[in-house]
Amino acid sequence: MALTIPVAHDFICPWCWVGLFQAKRLEADFGATIDWVGYELFPDELEWPDWKPGAPAPENKPATPSRFDLMLAAEQMKMPTAERPHKMRTHNAHEAVEYAKTEGVANELNEILYRALWERGEEINNPEVILRLAKGTIKDLDALKSAIENRTFAANIIGFDDPAYALGVYNVPTFFINGKRYAEQPYIALSEAVAGEVAAEEEFFADEGEVCAL
Repeated sequence: MALTIPVAHDFICPWCWVGLFQAKRLEADFGATIDWVGYELFPDELEWPDWKPGAPAPENKPATPSRFDLMLAAEQMKMPTAERPHKMRTHNAHEAVEYAKTEGVANELNEILYRALWERGEEINNPEVILRLAKGTIKDLDALKSAIENRTFAANIIGFDDPAYALGVYNVPTFFINGKRYAEQPYIALSEAVAGEVAAEEEFFADEGEVCAL
């Protein structure tokens, strides 16, 4: 039986850039289907925070890796160096992926948008940019444009903070596997969870087959 894994994500999150490739590995290793679910880190009603630098470290203190540095090391990845748009919201990009689901190409468009942002620094929330990037993948570009302009799928896109928290999503990406949530986890944790669910399904259907044989 094909396994579908919902993934809460937002394009502007570096952890989700890593999650894109983790999802691709789950597809390749287990035949899983990924259901990309948009969770906006900064919806229109949420103010952008003004980040303030912390106190400088002592000059003689050696650098230590951050959690994200350790994640990159675990996944054997390096982040792209393209300069990305500053304070870019993502609702239009999520609308585009939701529309792409109606044509069965959400996975393809989702990756196109991620790569455009992270590898080339394109403003993927700009409808004109989305339509250009979607050409050749989306059949009905006029319908895509209408969906973006009218926010047709807004109800399917979850905003931070409170709406996301109410659904148990505090970090993106969050992979939903076998009724559990795996947030910002290395691939080994995700693959073990998926392998466990696949094994459980195989055992269930084997037992069902024995019952039918009786």
